[in-house]
Amino acid sequence: MSTPFPPRGAVPLLPTLRPGCFHLGIEPLPTDTPVYCEDTSDPVDIFGFRAYRVLHSEQTDFQNVLIADLVNLGRALFLDGVLQSSEYDEALYHESLVQPALLALDNPRDVLIIGGGEGATLRESLSHPCVKKVTMVDIDPKVVAACEKHLPTWHRNGFRDPRAKVVHTDGRAFVENDDSFYDLAIIDVVDMFDNGPAQRIYTKQFYQHLKKRLRPNGIVVVQGMEFSHVDFQQHSALVRTLRTVFPQVHSYQVAIPSFLSPWGYVIASDWFDPRDWTPSRWDARLAKRLGQDALQHLDGDFISRSFMLCKETRRLLAMPGLVLSDDEKYIHPTEVEDITESLPVYPARKEQKR
Repeated sequence: MSTPFPPRGAVPLLPTLRPGCFHLGIEPLPTDTPVYCEDTSDPVDIFGFRAYRVLHSEQTDFQNVLIADLVNLGRALFLDGVLQSSEYDEALYHESLVQPALLALDNPRDVLIIGGGEGATLRESLSHPCVKKVTMVDIDPKVVAACEKHLPTWHRNGFRDPRAKVVHTDGRAFVENDDSFYDLAIIDVVDMFDNGPAQRIYTKQFYQHLKKRLRPNGIVVVQGMEFSHVDFQQHSALVRTLRTVFPQVHSYQVAIPSFLSPWGYVIASDWFDPRDWTPSRWDARLAKRLGQDALQHLDGDFISRSFMLCKETRRLLAMPGLVLSDDEKYIHPTEVEDITESLPVYPARKEQKR
C-alpha cells in the first residue's frame, strides 16, 4: 500500500497557526525540510512561498509583520499573511506606481504618500530633483522601523533624506486635518476591500477631501489591486468611485510576478489623458528629468503599453456598479463558500445509447 502525499509538498517544519499568524524568526532555518510563507489573501486559494530565513516576525498594534528571504523571490515583506513586495520585482511595482504620474507633471514639488511603509514609494518620489518635499503617512511605526532595518534596497536611505517627512497616523485623518497642498498624492495601502479601517482610504468622501489638498493640475495615483478580465470587480469599483470626483480617470496594468497576477493602477486628475502621451514624449520627459536610463523597468514604450487594456477588460471596466462610500459596505462577488447548491459539471455529457 502506497503512502499518500501530504498536502502541498513536505510536512511543514513548524506547526500550523491560524491565518495571519507567524512563528518567531529562526536564523537560519534548517534546510532539510521545506518551510513556506503562506499568502492567505485569496478566500479560496492559498499560495506558498518557500523560505530559507526569517528575519523579522512581529505582531504590532495594527498587523502581523513578516520579513523573510524566499527561495525564488529574494527578500519579501508580508503583512497579515499577504505578500506586499519582493526583492526581485519591487522596483517594477514601485516605478509603475510613482513614475508615470511624476513624469506627467511639469514641475512637481510636493508629494503626499499614504502608506508605503517599505520606503520604496518614497525612494521613487525622491528620485526627481524638482521634488522639494515628500510627506509619507503610515499608521504603523513598527512596520516602517522593520523595513528601514531589513529592506535597505527598497528605501535606499530615503527615510534619512532631508526632503522626507514621515508621519505615523491614520491616513484619512491626516488628509482631513492637513492644510498643505500637493502636486501628487500616492495611495499605497493594503490591497483588499474588507470593510476594515483601510477601506476609508478608498471611498468617494476620502477623495473629495484629498482633492481639496491638491494644487491645480494635481494628480492622484492609487494602487489598484489585482486587475484583469478574470479579476476586475474591486478595481472597477475604485475607478467608478474616483470618477465621482475627477473627470479624468484611467487604469493601467502591469504584470508583477510575485503577485501572481496582472496588477492595476489608477491615475486621476482634472486633465491628464494618457492618449495625449506618445512613447517619444514619455522618453523625452524621462531623459530631461532623470536621464534616459535612470529607471530599471520603465521607458516610453512600456508606459504607453501599460495603458492599453484588452477588449474584454475594457468592456468589464465600463460596466455600472457599486461606488465606494463611507455609508455602504463593499459587497464581494459570490464566493465558493456562499454557494450551497450542487455545482454542475461541464461539459455536460449525454448518456450513450447501447
